[in-house]
Amino acid sequence: MTNVAIIEDESSTSPSPPVSSMFAAPDPDSDHSTSDRNETIKPIISFGIITDIHYADNEDRWNYTKTHLRRYKNSLKLVNEACHYWINGKYSISFILQLGDIIDGVCFTNKTSVKDLNTILEQFTQNFKSLPIYHIWGNHELYNFSRNELLNGPLCSFYTKQSSPGHYGTFEVCPNLRIIALDTYELSALGVQNDSEVYIQAMELLKKHNQNENSNDPTGLRGHQRRFVQFNGGITPKQLNWLKEQLTESKNRNEKVIITGNFK
Repeated sequence: MTNVAIIEDESSTSPSPPVSSMFAAPDPDSDHSTSDRNETIKPIISFGIITDIHYADNEDRWNYTKTHLRRYKNSLKLVNEACHYWINGKYSISFILQLGDIIDGVCFTNKTSVKDLNTILEQFTQNFKSLPIYHIWGNHELYNFSRNELLNGPLCSFYTKQSSPGHYGTFEVCPNLRIIALDTYELSALGVQNDSEVYIQAMELLKKHNQNENSNDPTGLRGHQRRFVQFNGGITPKQLNWLKEQLTESKNRNEKVIITGNFK
């Protein structure tokens, strides 16, 4: 969980060079209590970020590579802790960015996708009755639902008449600051019919770069080539052109931009 505060520096009109302390990781032995974790300067706006919740009403089990234990049900507790963290902050948050994989692919196997999604969303609404939540889609959303189901469900957060079946959009956070949310699975074999044009294009691209029998197997791929697996996705030229237009408009309006999405 992350609390992002946009702070206006009133002490100077020109930017200062970065110092090493800006990039230092927080000291795990330090006391980061609510009373001292906030800036003394009131932020222009503050918002919450959370990602990869992977909730499922399922017993704990090891991940595919046996490197860590997935504690599916414990996600409810962690989301509740994140909400309390934001509620108890010195400055209230204006919205939440949920960056994808809100439920796990095992929900689809268990046939509990809708139930589990409603359960985890309820954790947010219990703590924030009317706070806007902007959802981004990851591969696990597309394991559980088709794109059409997502576009007509509670995880659709943007006006998609022009982008459908893509799910990307932009909104103004505050004057001179804008968030652009990308659909990094717009070109993907996930969430679409096997006979659809998007699926065919995605599989042709995968087979061109990944010769393994299992298209989710990165064996033999090196560096950036390891991205060519079926659980990954990409952005179409249509979305890239839209992004260029948004960035040009923001530049003309003298806006700062935060670009976000679900990135593997």
